[in-house]
Amino acid sequence: MPALDAPLRASFSALVLTVFGLVGCGGAPPPAPARAAAAPPPAAEPTRPPPAAKSEIGGLNEADIERAFHKLSGDIEGCFATGSARVAALGGRFKMKLRIDGEGALRWAYLADSTLGDRDTEKCLLDAARAKTWPRPVGGEGLAEKSFEIESPQAPTALDEERFKAAIKLARKETAKCRKAGAWGVFQATTYLRGDGRVLAAGISPPNEKGEAVVDCMAKALKKLRFGSVGRRTGKLSFELR
Repeated sequence: MPALDAPLRASFSALVLTVFGLVGCGGAPPPAPARAAAAPPPAAEPTRPPPAAKSEIGGLNEADIERAFHKLSGDIEGCFATGSARVAALGGRFKMKLRIDGEGALRWAYLADSTLGDRDTEKCLLDAARAKTWPRPVGGEGLAEKSFEIESPQAPTALDEERFKAAIKLARKETAKCRKAGAWGVFQATTYLRGDGRVLAAGISPPNEKGEAVVDCMAKALKKLRFGSVGRRTGKLSFELR
């Protein structure tokens, strides 16, 4: 190694001492300032399940509803047996419409498209339906309906309404007095007439559930009327009340 000149050697020695002096005097380097402990993340709020969806009209199990209507068949037969004792020609079709609440009870019930022609029998059928517990709908209240047709043991004479225009006009006038708020629309009337034209029985089919509130009044109004002579056999006359 070439010899270092004196001035340069002195400077190098001083530099080495200075560097080692810093290490020797200070010892280990000062610790880094302590950092504050990180705050724990806030506890997550428990996830709440979304509210159950509930619509005005829910779903009904078709098989359950069919079984429920089947259980009603005995009551239907009983209502017709009682009605036939008063009106031998009793028979016809009807559609039972129901609205079922969340507990399986009926909110409302009425007979649509009915040609039974006897309000007492109609009420018997509706009362039987209201007394039953129905399948509970899912997601809201449920709507159910079923059509029936009962053959008359003694078929009546079918009457043409064209023949009784004047009496039907009067019937519309008298039954209009029964109407009230919400009970509008076309009602279907069916009557059984004695030979002399007097009303043996009358039934009313409302256009919707609100009309059920006035059909008793309408049936009573019809029973006070007298239509024209129909002959020896009981006659059956159906017409609209509008």
